Amino acid sequence: MEKSFTKKLNDIDIERRLLLSENCIKDFPRGHEAYLKFKDEDGQVWTFRCRVPPGGGSKPALSGDWFLFVRSKHLKVGDVIVIALDREKDQAAGEQFTIKVKKTTSTTRN
Repeated sequence: MEKSFTKKLNDIDIERRLLLSENCIKDFPRGHEAYLKFKDEDGQVWTFRCRVPPGGGSKPALSGDWFLFVRSKHLKVGDVIVIALDREKDQAAGEQFTIKVKKTTSTTRN
């Protein structure tokens, strides 16, 4: 069964780390830090560091290859990402997460 969540990127997501909502914390491995593999639409696998700060209610944050991903995909504030978790895929293979980008289109014309 696949579960997904969507996030519209803000300046912190682009410049520092991708902050995820508190309610998606259960979708990530337990513990304070893990390296998770995400496959994008082109089939490239990215390794994001997922850090869950100690304490209840803390938001998980992705970093590591996240910044390479941002630059590679030319992401900007307002773009949307969709992260999906497929619990039926083999977790040992590390491909249970997928990430898709929905670029915003500029309405400004020169």
